Amino acid sequence: MKKLLVIIISFLYISVNYAQSNISSLEYYFDQDPGVGMATTIDINPDAEIINQSFNISTTGLSDGVHRLFIRAVNADETISLYANKSFRVAPPAETNSFDMVEAEYFFDQDPGLGLATAIDVTDAGAIDNVLTVSTSGLSVGTHRLFIRIKNSNNQWSLYEHRAVNMAPPVETNTFDMVEAEYFFDQDPGLGLATNIDVTDAATINDVLTVSTSGLSVGTHRLFIRVKNSNNQWSLYEHRTVNMAPPVETNTFDMVEAEYFFNQDPGLGLATNIDVTDAATINDVLTVSTNGLPVGTHRLFVRVKNGNNTWSLYEHRAINIAPQTEVNTASITAAEFYIDADPGFGLATAITVSGDDLNENLVIPTTRGLAQGDHFLHIRVQNANGTWSIYDQKLFEINGTLGIDSETLSKIKIYPNPATDYVHIKTPNSVQIKSLIVIDMNGKVVKRIQNHLEKIEISNLQQGVYLLQITTETGRISKRIIKN
Repeated sequence: MKKLLVIIISFLYISVNYAQSNISSLEYYFDQDPGVGMATTIDINPDAEIINQSFNISTTGLSDGVHRLFIRAVNADETISLYANKSFRVAPPAETNSFDMVEAEYFFDQDPGLGLATAIDVTDAGAIDNVLTVSTSGLSVGTHRLFIRIKNSNNQWSLYEHRAVNMAPPVETNTFDMVEAEYFFDQDPGLGLATNIDVTDAATINDVLTVSTSGLSVGTHRLFIRVKNSNNQWSLYEHRTVNMAPPVETNTFDMVEAEYFFNQDPGLGLATNIDVTDAATINDVLTVSTNGLPVGTHRLFVRVKNGNNTWSLYEHRAINIAPQTEVNTASITAAEFYIDADPGFGLATAITVSGDDLNENLVIPTTRGLAQGDHFLHIRVQNANGTWSIYDQKLFEINGTLGIDSETLSKIKIYPNPATDYVHIKTPNSVQIKSLIVIDMNGKVVKRIQNHLEKIEISNLQQGVYLLQITTETGRISKRIIKN
C-alpha cells in the first residue's frame, strides 16, 4: 500500500491584479495540466479578493518520487490566475520492525559476509543505544571505514551504519635534549650546513630568535628553522613567509610646489598650479576648480615637488560631475507608461492625470504577451511646455505560465553575471535560441542579435544594468544582466 501523504499548503497568497471580482474557487493538479477548469476544485467560502489559508490536499494514487503541485484561482467572472506551485516527494511506505534485535557485528573495509564479521555483545531489545568499544588492532596506517549492522529475532539483518576511521602512525617521543638549531632561506643547503642559532641544551626551546635578513633580495622569501637532539637526529623544520620591502627613501627637503590635473597627465610641472607655503608637510584644504569638465566621472590627481626638484607620486580621488538640475515650473498635462523598450515620447500607453502632481496609486495591467522573467516599468510625464521626463521606474517579475515550456525556459543559464566583456547563454538541449535583444535602463534597445547567439559581446556597453531578452522556439524569457 502506498503511503498517504497529505500536503498542507500554508500561507498561499493568490491575487489577480486585473480582476474586479472575487475569487470563487481554486483548482489544483499534479504534474500535468488537464486544462483550465478541468483540474480538482477547492471551494472557497466566503469568496474573497485575496486568499491566505491552509488547505489539505490528498496525494493518494501518486507514484513514489518527486511531483509538482499546481494551484490556480478562478474568479467570479471566470478569469484564471497564474498558478502557484510547489515541489514535493512521495516516499515509499516505511517497513516497521516488530522483532527484538538479538545480534550485532562489525567489520572494517571489506564485508566478510552476513554473520561472519566480529560479534558485538548486545542484550536482546527493541532498541540498542550503547557505547561500543571496537578494536582497531592490526589496521594499517591510513583511512578505513567501520561498518556495523544488527540482526533481529526473525533472522533479518539491517542495513549497516558506517564511519570513517583514520589510523595515525605511532608518535615518536623524543627523550633527548636539543643541542643545536639552524635556519635557512628558500633553498635547503643540507643538514648541519645552514646558519647556526646559538641555543642552550634543553628538552624544550622557547626563545625569541633574531634572524638576519642581510643580503636577501626585495620580494617574498621562506624562512626555515630546525633543531638537532643529542642523538644526532634533526627535526622537521618550522617555516614562515617573509617579505622584503624595498628601502624607504626619506625626503629631507621642504615641499615648494604643488599641482593638480584631471584624467590625463599633461606632464611634470605642466598641470594647474596650487599655491602652497614651503614646508616639510602640507596639510591644507585645497579648492580645485571643476570648470569645463563634462558631466560624468573624472579622476583628480595632486602631486608636490620638493626643494631638490623631485616630484612625488600623485594622490588621486574620483569625482562625479552631475548635470544641472532643471526645475520644472509648468503643470503636468500628460503621463504615459511603457514596459522595457521605449516606443518613443507620446507613443506609450497613456495615463489619465489631473493637477500639477502625479501622486496616486496606479493600476498597470501586464499583458499575457510579456516574456517570462524580469521587466522594468517606466512612467513619465509631460508638462505644459511639452517637455517629457522620466518620472519613475520599477522592476517586476513575470512568473512562468502553465505547462512544460515555462520550466524549460527557467533552465536557461546566463553567466557570468556581472560580466565585463562577454555573456554566455547555456540552454537545455531541446531549446533553440532564435534572437536576442539587449535593452538599457532607459528603454533603449542597444543590441539586436540574430546569429552567434550563445556568446554576446558587451565590452562596448556602458557600466550598468540591462535586460537581456531571449526568444526561443518555445517562448521568451527576460533576465537582468550587469555590465561591470
